[in-house]
Amino acid sequence: MAGPLSRRSPGAARRFIAGYSVGLVVGGTVIALLAAVVAEGLGSVLPLRWREVAAGTLLVGVGVADVLNRTPHVMRQVPQDYARALRPGWRGVLWGVDLGLLFTTQKTTSLIWGALVVTVLLNPMAAPVFLVGMVIGSVAGTVIGTALNHVPGRAFLGGERVFIRTVRALSGVVLICLGLLQIV
Repeated sequence: MAGPLSRRSPGAARRFIAGYSVGLVVGGTVIALLAAVVAEGLGSVLPLRWREVAAGTLLVGVGVADVLNRTPHVMRQVPQDYARALRPGWRGVLWGVDLGLLFTTQKTTSLIWGALVVTVLLNPMAAPVFLVGMVIGSVAGTVIGTALNHVPGRAFLGGERVFIRTVRALSGVVLICLGLLQIV
């Protein structure tokens, strides 16, 4: 969304990215607080070994889903009316909150789910740090992608569909391997 906007109006694109950054922080903070509460609760109820096996099993599960091209996500889209009705800054805030909440958007791979599961089950204190890092990475990726006006590697791999399918399969293999290692 920011790329086409930057070609039409660089100022509007900057306002969009600023709003997007703020929205991601808000959405990420909500999820970080929720993850910290869930992690603390699970840590006090389940022994570490059970949490290790659960984490490994969930990693294998989402890895298999990626390999089968069935990455878990919610099938919905933000209404297109928002893109036309909201000013760029507010549109960015809305989009950022939506993406920061994690559960409300489509995913290309299950790497985020795997990292969130492992963080919540095995290292609860790291959940807020992980989510803040993810927000920073997401903002950086959007800014770089907007500046470059493309995602490097897509053309090399044969287009967007092939790129996504390749990345998803690699993600699945990595998650399965990590899950099996965790269980063992």
